[in-house]
Amino acid sequence: MKRLTLVLPLLLLLGCLCSCTEDETQLGLNLVEENPHFAGSTYTLTANRALSVRDDSLLTANYSYGIIGNYHDATFGHVSATLFTQIALPDNTGSVDFNQMVIDSVVMTLVKDHVFPDTNKTYHFHFEVMQLAEAVRSDSVYVCSDNIAVNPAAVFFDDEVAVTPADDTIRLKMASSIIPVLAQSATADEFAEAAKGLRIRLTDAGDEGMLSLNMNATMTCLTVYYHLSGDEVSYEYPFLMGTGAAHFLHFSHTYDGTLSGADSLDGSQRLYLEPLGGYNIYVVFDDAIRAFAEAHPNAVIHNAELLLPISASASAVKPSGIIAMSKYKAGVGSPIVDYYSGGVDGMLQSDANQYRLRVTRHVQNLLRDKKDEGMTLLLDSRISAAARTFINGPSATDPIRIEIIYSE
Repeated sequence: MKRLTLVLPLLLLLGCLCSCTEDETQLGLNLVEENPHFAGSTYTLTANRALSVRDDSLLTANYSYGIIGNYHDATFGHVSATLFTQIALPDNTGSVDFNQMVIDSVVMTLVKDHVFPDTNKTYHFHFEVMQLAEAVRSDSVYVCSDNIAVNPAAVFFDDEVAVTPADDTIRLKMASSIIPVLAQSATADEFAEAAKGLRIRLTDAGDEGMLSLNMNATMTCLTVYYHLSGDEVSYEYPFLMGTGAAHFLHFSHTYDGTLSGADSLDGSQRLYLEPLGGYNIYVVFDDAIRAFAEAHPNAVIHNAELLLPISASASAVKPSGIIAMSKYKAGVGSPIVDYYSGGVDGMLQSDANQYRLRVTRHVQNLLRDKKDEGMTLLLDSRISAAARTFINGPSATDPIRIEIIYSE
């Protein structure tokens, strides 16, 4: 999946991490030492508890990337993603007045980030755009289970559109019934309240698949093409739908596959990482930490790597990366301390069929405290990408583990 590469100075990175909540990220990208060499004794910490836990309090409001669509597999069952968004006036525009303007057409433009599961396939997606029955609130906090009813009489688009691998944008010409919604004389707040907003989704009438969107792109907008009364010159007016407009995502799971959809699942053999309000991993190394701390009270950790071997039964399309949170509850968490100094990694290592996270400072702190209350592992693109995977549990042949190099 395409993402912004972190090239900001370390101080800016630290500022972002101090306020880390549910935002998608690729923490650690480009922060890994290229040729690390460590001298010392080696030891493997084994997990004494691992669970797959539901992420149904996932915050989804106002992120730079989003996703719409439907997908089904034999393990996770069916998942759907729907976008709810305001129609907002352009930045720094305090009001709008279409009294002297004649609207000729209205076109929605969506900037494609990627499609799932096959980026090389042409999909025939059935788009549906409807007006909401109530407004999306800029001051509200939305999670993945939140929903807003639609006005059944206000269907602005309902048709199939081909989306090819070469397409960077998708253009949907709205029905003329949207014109009265936009042709207003109002302040920004009055307009947002009167227009209500839009629900954008892909229906089951088209191909199954997930379409990831760049909500931060200026071209993701609703463009009005108009002319002035008595004038044949055509003009454009872009209403915002992404950055500058409140928006959120709704995710729905049926779990009609082999998973039950329970709040937590035993992960001794297999752990599940599923985005879009699906499953995270909670893992505890408490027994191993206590035993090592007692046997080696003066140990200095030179390097510690959390290894996450991918199950042989996992899908060929895998998530791009994983991040680790030392505390995570109800959609809010703190990254492990190693993110403050860089070098965490967490990206997919295809050649080794695993993910690796450097957790050196985190393990040193656990040994100092002589306990481990656990960490939560999240997909870095859990709000905007549908790829999921399986990780080997602590009782598997090639288990989840922490490998350390230490001296004392």
